[in-house]
Amino acid sequence: MKHIFLVNSFSLRNKTNDMINRIKRVSDNLKLDYVIEVNDLNNSTEDIVNKYKKSEVIIFAIGGDGVINRVLNSIVDTKNILGFIPCGTGNDFYKSVRESFKYKIEETDIFKINERYFINVSCFGIDADIGNDTTVIRNKLIPKSLKYSISIINNFLSYTPRRFKIYVNDKIYKGEFSTIAVCNAGYYGGGYKINPNYNMNDGLLDVIVANKLSKLNLIKFVFKTKKGTHIKSKNVKYFKTDKITIKSENEISANVDGETLTNNVFKISKINKKIKVYYNSKLINALKD
Repeated sequence: MKHIFLVNSFSLRNKTNDMINRIKRVSDNLKLDYVIEVNDLNNSTEDIVNKYKKSEVIIFAIGGDGVINRVLNSIVDTKNILGFIPCGTGNDFYKSVRESFKYKIEETDIFKINERYFINVSCFGIDADIGNDTTVIRNKLIPKSLKYSISIINNFLSYTPRRFKIYVNDKIYKGEFSTIAVCNAGYYGGGYKINPNYNMNDGLLDVIVANKLSKLNLIKFVFKTKKGTHIKSKNVKYFKTDKITIKSENEISANVDGETLTNNVFKISKINKKIKVYYNSKLINALKD
């Protein structure tokens, strides 16, 4: 099967050429049938993927969770298979796949948030603020391993809970909340295990809602999410559902698989589609940044 390596020049920046040379060397050694594509200001991810929509190929998103999301949204309803090489800041979808996949190709659920598909996590509140903090996340001077930690500190200083209405089946939760995470997979924020009970093939969303927390309790919550023990906290609601609506009086920014989505109403639901995901640990270890 043909391998389409889509190199995200926006996340790799000055390492783009190094990645291209590495792909050529590794692919030739493994005798792969491959094509290298590079996105830039004149050649978008969507334009590249659209060239292959009638073919059964593996399209590798090379970058972070955001480029995986953009490839995902371009290959729904095609024969394309989603591949990835984790070279971004968080690489959170990779962590869940590495932990849970038993075979090279497996089907996983995908969900819809308004008009976008997602495969990993959509979050709201301080978690979204941390993930969307471009002053930190896109700062070239900050090492990737430190970006989320610095963003946590940066947003902790200005932290205030947000007022939401959450509609789940016949129930309404309303008030001030610190964070809401609506999950298919297990990780966000560069390795925080927000959803320790994840199953990417059960057709359900895992929802984690943290009530209004003081700054002290927020620190405790953050440490617990690193270990995945936070859902046992009395300040946290955890449930599964196939649809949820989140409303805010004011327009807010959600973080959706590493991408920013802005609205005041977010309708999230199961769809009757799955996506094939390709996971090759040998190839990933040879190529990842």
